[in-house]
Amino acid sequence: MALILNHQTAAQFIARFREAYRHASRDELVRLSIFILNRIASGDITDAQCRSAFNLTTTQWNNLKTKMQGWVTAYNSVQSAVGE
Repeated sequence: MALILNHQTAAQFIARFREAYRHASRDELVRLSIFILNRIASGDITDAQCRSAFNLTTTQWNNLKTKMQGWVTAYNSVQSAVGE
C-alpha cells in the first residue's frame, strides 16, 4: 500500500519518524524498522531522505539499514517459530 501524505510533506513525515525512532523502545524500534524499510522498498521514501533526517553519511546510513534488516530478520524468525 502506498504511503499517502495529506497533511505533511515526505520531509516532514521522515523528520517525525526520526524522532519516533530516536525515542522508541526495543519492540517499537523493530516495528519502525520494518515500516521504514518497506517504505523505502516501495519507493515512497528515498534513502537520501532518510539519510538526511538521521543526519548520517552514506556509509553510516547503509550500516544502520543493514542493522535494521538484521533486526527485522530476527523478528520474523521469532514470529515464525511460534508453536514449534
